[in-house]
Amino acid sequence: MSELKGQMLSMILTLAAFGAIAGALIPAFQESAKTAGKAVTAVDDSGAVSYKQYKAAAFTL
Repeated sequence: MSELKGQMLSMILTLAAFGAIAGALIPAFQESAKTAGKAVTAVDDSGAVSYKQYKAAAFTL
């Protein structure tokens, strides 16, 4: 019975860890997507995408 409890505890801890990581990464990716969406200025007839220069947190694109 204690082996089953240990497995259940490890499963709960694993799910909690993945939930915490997802909770931190999803908003970061959403903010990056908004920033990248604002950086795309136009798509011309040939399908080329032009970008405007902007500064991100750690680098310049």
